Amino acid sequence: MMENFRIAPETRIGFVALKVSDLSAMTDFYTKIVGFDLLKQTQDTSYLGVRVNQQVLLTLREIDGVMPNQAVTGLEHFAILLPHSSQQGTILTHIQSNSISLTGVYENGYSQVFAIIDPEGNGVEFAVDKTIEKWTSMDKYDWENEITHDIDAKVILDQKRGSFSGLPSGTTIGHVQLAVKDLQKTADFYTKVLGFSLKPTGNPEERFLSAGDYHHHIGVNLAPENQQLALVQDNNYGLDFVNILLPEKRDMTTLVDNLQDNGYTNFDYSEANEYLMLQDPNNIRLWLSLA
Repeated sequence: MMENFRIAPETRIGFVALKVSDLSAMTDFYTKIVGFDLLKQTQDTSYLGVRVNQQVLLTLREIDGVMPNQAVTGLEHFAILLPHSSQQGTILTHIQSNSISLTGVYENGYSQVFAIIDPEGNGVEFAVDKTIEKWTSMDKYDWENEITHDIDAKVILDQKRGSFSGLPSGTTIGHVQLAVKDLQKTADFYTKVLGFSLKPTGNPEERFLSAGDYHHHIGVNLAPENQQLALVQDNNYGLDFVNILLPEKRDMTTLVDNLQDNGYTNFDYSEANEYLMLQDPNNIRLWLSLA
């Protein structure tokens, strides 16, 4: 058994993959409203990112699926992480000019965020991180009493600089927030099996999981009012999988060793193609590959 295994600290979210019912409408929304560039398109899939970086950040795959008749595990939201607050103000101005409703505008000690919902019900955040020095020093930042509070959209709008021309260079996916069935079982999987670190949080119905010093790459929470979630199925619209990028091949092989040491056998590992596909306890699929 590998003691105190930790995933490589340079690990990060690569891209988010969604299963959609209307590829054309969703591609239009994410290019014209959100600001992604369409990097490539096949008959059933759009690959979106920022053209100057040539990195896929979001994929949309059209399926002949179903909307579940009850709440299921899966994606609550994903966060588009912007390099600078001025870009956040510019994008918010553009989104409001297209009459897109906001589901929240808020900040905490480590980030400032506004949120929307896409046409098929997936949550999307636009986030800017505050400087790392403000939230990694324990004498300056109290994680366990962290408070996220609403702010006026004007705070973000006042930071606007220039006109909207799509998502800027340097945009990444900061984190994903997942709705799960069993909080402790899920946290144990991400910490013991995958090697993420558990970060303190002020919400007892939420867990933050990170690689290295980042505030969180994966957030997991129970449904509101402890609503019992059904396990997501392959033909459900919504999250297809989350891509997690590991820095080096040795990090992948070490992770596979840890999976086996923990008795976890339900995974698909291709050493030749350098990917690892598996599911967490909530039927949420993860695809790990190399950066």
